[in-house]
Order: sequence, then C-alpha cells, then structure tokens
Amino acid sequence: MSCGFASLTKHKYGSKQLWTTGMTLTPRMVVDTWVKENHTCRVYTQVVWRKSLEFGCAQARCVKEGTSITICFYNPPGNIVGKKPY
Repeated sequence: MSCGFASLTKHKYGSKQLWTTGMTLTPRMVVDTWVKENHTCRVYTQVVWRKSLEFGCAQARCVKEGTSITICFYNPPGNIVGKKPY
C-alpha cells in the first residue's frame, strides 16, 4: 500500500490538503503554506472565509515513502462564487 492524495469531493465540508516530502510540518506551517499559495485565490479565501465556524485537521506520516499529508475541513465551506470572504 502506498500513500497518496485523498479524494475530498463527496462531503458537505470545505477542505484542503497538503502533501510534503522529507519532513512533517506543524499545523501553523501548513496553514502558512496555503496562505502563501497566492497563485490561486481559492486557497487563500478558504483559509480566511469569515463564515467558517468549525475547523479540524488531521495529519498522517507515510514512513515508507518519507512523506506526510495534512487534511483540514471547514464548516460551513467557503469559496462561494459571488460572495466576499470577509
């Protein structure tokens, strides 16, 4: 069995995931990475979405591959077309 990105499309929450190689990032480092991904506004706006009231994350390390994945869920989800994030 190998590690890979998770399919996060069939649920009611907003979600983000980050795959890293060589080191496990702290939760703060993960969120900072998403905020810095300014090439896609959707990443940033999900992190700062005003109406998201619940936030939960999990992290797993894949020792064999030397990788880790962090997945976070937001409720309610953000990035609604036509709505402002703030």
